[in-house]
Amino acid sequence: MKPGQGYAPIDMGGRVTELRLPADRDYIVVAKRSAAAVGSVAGFDMDAIDDLTIAVAQAVENAIGCLERSGVLTGQVRIAFKLGVRGLEVNVRSTVSRDAEMGAQVRAQAERARTGTELQQVEGEAAVDLALRLMGLFVDDSSYRVDERTGGLRVRLTKYRVS
Repeated sequence: MKPGQGYAPIDMGGRVTELRLPADRDYIVVAKRSAAAVGSVAGFDMDAIDDLTIAVAQAVENAIGCLERSGVLTGQVRIAFKLGVRGLEVNVRSTVSRDAEMGAQVRAQAERARTGTELQQVEGEAAVDLALRLMGLFVDDSSYRVDERTGGLRVRLTKYRVS
């Protein structure tokens, strides 16, 4: 390991560390700090840790934004870090309770009927798509999916170790 590259990489045997946060923008800093800490333990250098932190922050911010746009007032963001031999996989997922999901569907339908916001919804989805594509520039591999029924977002980010 070269000086200044963080801790020596460890093999966690594919174990997953999960963090559950309220779907609140005030908690993005917690997600960023967690990503930086896990990236350091994974043995990434400072540039790779910065990239990982940016990507995770964007994923969490967009997960919260998707819930907000769907009318969900309460929700949760789950961040799972899986450290393997080749690198680190991060899964970010926004979730809602069944009651919140049903309420969001009713509110969204009523809002669309009242204001005709179909165009705004399409524009919002395009903005999310662009933000998530840009997020992928900071990691080696990424994918995402928005659940149209609940407004939840699933993001998978992978950052590989440089040998």
